[in-house]
Amino acid sequence: MKVPIGITTLHLSQKSALLLLLAVGLLGFGGYDYVQQSQAVDNAVAVQATITDARVDRMEGGRGIDYEPEIRYTYQYQGETYTSEQVFPSTGVRTYSDRSRAESVVESYEPGATTRAYVSPADPNDAFLVRERTPWPLRAIAIGGFLSVIGVLAGLGAKSPGQQELRPASEVQPAPRETWVDSHGETVHRLSKQGLGVCFVGFWLSLVALVFGLLNTTGGFGGPPQEIQAELLGPVGLSMLAGFSFWVGMVLSLCLYGVWSFTEYRQLRQRLSASKPPSPFRHPSRLVTILGTGDGDLSEYGQRVRLTGWVLLIAAGMTATLAYLLYTAS
Repeated sequence: MKVPIGITTLHLSQKSALLLLLAVGLLGFGGYDYVQQSQAVDNAVAVQATITDARVDRMEGGRGIDYEPEIRYTYQYQGETYTSEQVFPSTGVRTYSDRSRAESVVESYEPGATTRAYVSPADPNDAFLVRERTPWPLRAIAIGGFLSVIGVLAGLGAKSPGQQELRPASEVQPAPRETWVDSHGETVHRLSKQGLGVCFVGFWLSLVALVFGLLNTTGGFGGPPQEIQAELLGPVGLSMLAGFSFWVGMVLSLCLYGVWSFTEYRQLRQRLSASKPPSPFRHPSRLVTILGTGDGDLSEYGQRVRLTGWVLLIAAGMTATLAYLLYTAS
């Protein structure tokens, strides 16, 4: 598929087209919800509301258990009585993975108590209690923007990068300078793979230990949800500390493997013909295209670029996930 944009043309594969379609959907929905929330917050009129019910609803889905603060209240606006369950001025439902955070929202609203609600004069049916924007629209816009950049880079990239054939190693003069990784490549390769395997198994074992520790703390399945006070040197605390350590170990092992793989890529690049293509690691459009290409359609050189790129991306993603969890937990 060819899509003309200004002075250039995007050459989109089916995967790239679907990726851009998803990106446009996220950008559109996120932008629409952000505008709706902004208008609701800016134009809302305060009214008195009476709480009729306030509780935390447990929701089980494909990604685990979430908790939704569910508050029902009645209010009057211009002589009419309305009922609403909306807490935030968002078109979506805001849930929490931590029950205590959902309870902190509900605890301010006791049944029978009066509180302040906010009504949009243009649509008095949609009142809300908390006059602040939810983070979901900006997250959707950020994800949509990231996916659109990936899709555009894939469309701008060369049609078939990573297919260059290599000259025989005997025809290539060795590099005049060797790094420590060059001279100890086999050791680095072996240690990175062994470290990744050990940390991967250890991480999942620590999760199993964490589950058993939680079951012993809460008394097993079927009981009401409880707030857990975990000691650092107790079963739950040690399991979490071990899981954190193994996760960091996997990131470090991936980085070590990525360094070795990048060194291998540099050695293979020396075996390309005199008219070498631009380096994929300096031209993101070429790298994105190679990352989305199957191994069967790549030469040895292209497969090394693809493996190196994915390893470094996974390490960066795991690091970002860890940073996000530490930030939300603080």
